[in-house]
Amino acid sequence: GSVLGTAGTIYTALFMLLRYLDGSYAAGGKFNSAIAAVLRPKFTSIASAPILNSQIFVLVSMLATAFLAHYNAPKFYVELAPPKDGGSKMFRFNLAVAGGFGMAALLCGAIMVAGFLTFGASAQGLILNNYATADALAFVARLGIASSVLFSYPLLFLGLRDGILSALGLSKAAARPGVHRVSTVALIALVNGAACVLKDLGLIVALGGAVLGSTLVYILPALMSLRVARRTAAAPDGTPGKLKPMELGLNYALVGLGGALAVAGAVTSLRGAAH
Repeated sequence: GSVLGTAGTIYTALFMLLRYLDGSYAAGGKFNSAIAAVLRPKFTSIASAPILNSQIFVLVSMLATAFLAHYNAPKFYVELAPPKDGGSKMFRFNLAVAGGFGMAALLCGAIMVAGFLTFGASAQGLILNNYATADALAFVARLGIASSVLFSYPLLFLGLRDGILSALGLSKAAARPGVHRVSTVALIALVNGAACVLKDLGLIVALGGAVLGSTLVYILPALMSLRVARRTAAAPDGTPGKLKPMELGLNYALVGLGGALAVAGAVTSLRGAAH
């Protein structure tokens, strides 16, 4: 499933780069007249649109969503085969993490650049909406992204369901057929129902990244580090766990940075959606 989903995303990135290079959607291009006027390429001069502006917080929020530490990472680490010499698995795990994040960065960058260079300010939150329905390659790209969503949905949903049951204190009861079925059906109905109403994918990704992403990336890890260090230092032999002044300051700085990015990203995203 993950292989098919990744393959679909890679195809989409290559397709978008091809359409940018062949100019099919540029003025006079093969598919330019096949899409609505609001979706056609629109570019603003650099002089009237400075590169550094408040919209950068929307991008930062989206990146927070794209590069969240995967909530299944502990499970993947446990399932990772140890070296034959019986040593630590950390090197292999770090290699897998670097490869995964590296590929994600390349794909996100390629899709973001190709989409913007092709459509400019007309780029939609779901960039494939910009492409003509008559474009056969775009149809395949939509199938590719659909397969990516389809095959990643179980992993995403598993984390959601387990997290909610744990927060409700029902982790031990999760194995019961009744709890399992009711929680699964209720959450699927809630998520899919919301998806039927909320149409602006860009806003959802940006707002979720601003609030939830910033919390998970910056705030919670720093708070956990501070709490663990405080508990360790309070133990009879816990002095080795005490944070150094610089580490303490960096953790508090991360909390502040996360809070600032969350507020700025959320406000900018909502303000942009209102216009």
